[in-house]
Amino acid sequence: MAERSYPADQAEAGLRLFLGWFGPHYARSTSVEDASSDGTTLTATVVVGRRWSLRTTVVNTFGPDATVAWEAARAALERRLDAEGRPLAVWVPRGASFPTEEPGLSQFVLSLDGARRLDDGRLEFCRPVNLYLRRVATTGSVVTALGGLAGHWAQFTNRVPGTFQLNSNELFRLPASQEERQELFDRIVLASQQPEVDDTVVVPARDCWTANDLGGGGACILGTPAPENDAWSASLRRNLRRLVKAANEAPATGADARALVVLGPATYAEDEKLSWALRGMDPTLYAGFDILAVIADGVVKPILQPGRSVLPWDAPLR
Repeated sequence: MAERSYPADQAEAGLRLFLGWFGPHYARSTSVEDASSDGTTLTATVVVGRRWSLRTTVVNTFGPDATVAWEAARAALERRLDAEGRPLAVWVPRGASFPTEEPGLSQFVLSLDGARRLDDGRLEFCRPVNLYLRRVATTGSVVTALGGLAGHWAQFTNRVPGTFQLNSNELFRLPASQEERQELFDRIVLASQQPEVDDTVVVPARDCWTANDLGGGGACILGTPAPENDAWSASLRRNLRRLVKAANEAPATGADARALVVLGPATYAEDEKLSWALRGMDPTLYAGFDILAVIADGVVKPILQPGRSVLPWDAPLR
């Protein structure tokens, strides 16, 4: 067996995640033949139920954002996860960083011991962080937040005695549990009762990331160092259109069906921009595919899918 290279091929991890959804969805076994990848586009023939072929293309939109430092950091963490026998796809929230040296690597691995399984099958693991709440005036009842809680300022309006600034730059992703989120909001409100003007109170919190158990084949870190802004969104649309057009034009001789899988970043699966970008395209660009799906934050989301019994493996066996 060839020695594994680092950093891992994100498109290959995307294929494993797609098949993890595809097999159970259609209740068919799958095996991969003649897969090839350049890191940005992966093509593979998937044998379905030992009888049919699905020509699958995975396009990886993480590539243009990657830097040398980011790829080196990915490689360091993936090596450590593989050494610990943890074949996980770890989803890094936008703008977040992760440890590349000790003791940070050991602490990161230790946090995975407390991972819990969400209802959709993903793993959620959390690490302790601090928030910093500072009163800037005794009038008003509002909190201005920076960082991971910037979009949640309304949770504090008319609940705090004064005007506050909340530094949540260490927090990139909230837990999935609505109860845990509300507990954090209540803890911030309680902390607002304490400081005088210009005093700062430290509020403990947990930064919760997601991961998928790949079941083997090694770990993969998925994320982007690029901030989300208008320039990035425009670049995503251009890059995605180019990748989809090339994938649609690639031959798929002899396949019973074709699938296109788009892999990309999102802090929360419900906020991913890939679906929006695809729906805004000329549909003829992906007209050659029977299945179209996006993967972000560990969730496989079908965008285009035939009705039941249309695909050959979805019909009753005779």
